[in-house]
Amino acid sequence: MERIEVMIGERVSLVVPEREDAKVWYKQMNDIENQVFLNQRGKIFLLEQEYDYYDSLKNQINRRMFGIMVKETGKIIGNLSLFDISEINRNAVLGVLLGDKTEQNKGYGTEALNLILKYGFEVLGLHKIKLEVLATNSRAKKVYEKVGFKEVGIFKEDIFDYEKYIDKIIMEIMRKDYFLN
Repeated sequence: MERIEVMIGERVSLVVPEREDAKVWYKQMNDIENQVFLNQRGKIFLLEQEYDYYDSLKNQINRRMFGIMVKETGKIIGNLSLFDISEINRNAVLGVLLGDKTEQNKGYGTEALNLILKYGFEVLGLHKIKLEVLATNSRAKKVYEKVGFKEVGIFKEDIFDYEKYIDKIIMEIMRKDYFLN
């Protein structure tokens, strides 16, 4: 079946999620490393829960979720979500999971982030997009900075990672800064 591509890049597209994507989410959400970065440590996710989550997306008017699809293969390698979208304040929170480790470090995440920023600022007309990233996730922080996010604060010792507390970094990109890039 052909995917509905909402935002099309050179090597990746942001696609409308399909029910079968829940199988990809199931695998990625049960990966221990992904769980730490998503603050879901120690949880066991059932496939049925991921199907239920997919089914709930149609009722979430303040969330836009997309699969990240590699155009060459059609493979879904993760997802991006703008959530807590405020039409009044024109801002949203960005959630990112590039959970397929075989597809990391290939530039797909950077391209997908640029596409979701384009969607947020040019399609939705947002004023600001914000996110949180663990201080230990330096690779993600570097990519966020590369596409224009700036660090604006820190939640000290916010996440417990098995043996120690980790700071959470707050980042944002403003509409005016997006259009300067």
